[in-house]
Amino acid sequence: MNQKVFRAYYVWPDFPSISLSGEACALNCLHCGAVYLKDMMPATTPETLEQLCNQLKNEGARGVLLSGGCDKHGRMLNLEKLLPAIRKVHDMGLIIKLHTGFVDVRLARKIADAGVDIASMEMVGNAKTVKKIFGLDATAEDYLLTFKNLWDAGIPQICPHVCVGLHEGKLKGEITALELLKTEIEPSSIAIIVLRPTKGTKLAEIAPPTGEDVEKVVSHARKLFPRTKIILGALRPRGSESKGRITERVDIEIGALDGGIDGAEVPSKEMLAEVVSRGFEIKKIQAYGVLPVEYENRVKIE
Repeated sequence: MNQKVFRAYYVWPDFPSISLSGEACALNCLHCGAVYLKDMMPATTPETLEQLCNQLKNEGARGVLLSGGCDKHGRMLNLEKLLPAIRKVHDMGLIIKLHTGFVDVRLARKIADAGVDIASMEMVGNAKTVKKIFGLDATAEDYLLTFKNLWDAGIPQICPHVCVGLHEGKLKGEITALELLKTEIEPSSIAIIVLRPTKGTKLAEIAPPTGEDVEKVVSHARKLFPRTKIILGALRPRGSESKGRITERVDIEIGALDGGIDGAEVPSKEMLAEVVSRGFEIKKIQAYGVLPVEYENRVKIE
């Protein structure tokens, strides 16, 4: 009998993050406030993106995460004008994961033509949450339509992100988000992320979701998508940011394990010890968590 495998993912330095908008974003979402854009490398013109990715490849990168800020309608800034450069990045041999923002049928096809390997976006299941957190007049069906457009365009890998506790730390719409996805697509991976109270944002002082909350969402995802790889994403409470709440990180990680995840980005030593105690072999992979299993021959593995 084959031993069970738990995949531990480490993104840096082989898969750096690039913002296609620099620090610009029109939304100022309550949980982000453009804080996370400051930690990404900026590339807002085709020439800059191509040069940066060529440099990163020469330094040993295996792929890139392309993300950035959005306009007031939730569409990724600069995305369309950068697609020809993204095609050149694909032709360099780098694996491309793109956070798309909302896309229509036409843009989805152009993204596919640009050679994007993995298309990701948050899937939100409640319109009140969308309005409260993002300030957008959009519904869960609007998010679903983007995933359907990406799926129909033939992008090789569709990998939704579902955020536990996005509604100010409370569960609201996560289960609906998963159930809606099931009606339209078969994702290659699902990333479960967890609201992280972040310094400099309007939700910096709220209580984050619990391990029980995470287990509930992960277990429902596992029930709906029994053959899909489900991972715990790096975006989750870390403890060091939140006044000594280190136990929250472990509770969330154990909750995710109890729910049935297949792997995690940047797992704690406590999580890895628990994984071993449950009889798993640990496979350490230098990549982002939604990397398809069939791509693993292109990255470093321990």
